[in-house]
Amino acid sequence: MRILRCVLILAFAILLKKVYCDSSNPLPNSPLSYLSSLPKPKPKASPFQVPATNTKLGNKVRPQAPAPAPPPSPSKVTSYLLAVQWPHGVCTGNSGVKCEINPVPAEFKIHGLWPQFPAADPPKKSTEIFGNQIANITSDLNNYWPNLKSKQQQVSINLKFWGAEWTKHGSLSEMGVLQYFQKTLELFESDIGKQLKAKLADEKITPSIYSTYQLVDIQAALKKINGNFSCTIICNQRNSNKKEQIQEIRFRFTNDFNKQDNLTPSRCTGPDVLLPALA
Repeated sequence: MRILRCVLILAFAILLKKVYCDSSNPLPNSPLSYLSSLPKPKPKASPFQVPATNTKLGNKVRPQAPAPAPPPSPSKVTSYLLAVQWPHGVCTGNSGVKCEINPVPAEFKIHGLWPQFPAADPPKKSTEIFGNQIANITSDLNNYWPNLKSKQQQVSINLKFWGAEWTKHGSLSEMGVLQYFQKTLELFESDIGKQLKAKLADEKITPSIYSTYQLVDIQAALKKINGNFSCTIICNQRNSNKKEQIQEIRFRFTNDFNKQDNLTPSRCTGPDVLLPALA
């Protein structure tokens, strides 16, 4: 009997559990039914959690990386010509230049730095006004870039001359005023400018009003001096004896100022030419 009673109590307990603890179908008015009817509390958001509803908005207002700068416009200048003049040749021949400078310099001087570009597609002309930008280099300009047409060589007078060079050539060089004149001086203060007379003398070519040289020999000497790059020689006819003589030599540079061959033919008839002295 005691065993039967225990079995009945256990069966009754199992029945009660099934009735009251089955949450999927609680009995009406049972405690479990009441609890199931209560609203479920919303889970608390973590203070470190971004609300899901703002995620999309956050993507929209996220700072964007700056756009890359556009590449620089390609240079329209294809090369530069440094024109170095021999004053004794300019002033004693039919060069078209009426020299007033006195005394006539016995060294090579600057004629100009000329940008080269397609005529149909020139560079944009600079609007920078020529003025006191060159104040610190006027002494060098006066020495190496004189105005052969002027009796007076004061800086105040030559400023107009250099200003005209800027307007005609420098303003199309894709450089500023100071950079243009500094670069011209820099190129000239080398074997192919300031030291050119001495370098030619090393090759046994010296100024004379009588002794001529083979044009090909002068061209070869200049090519050697210029680092094995060719140049262009400009000649005129000497007024006194009608001999052909050197007036100017032109050296070519790339648009980033590396030496290159100047393939423009020399304007000399040859075969013999003077490097003239002043009579």
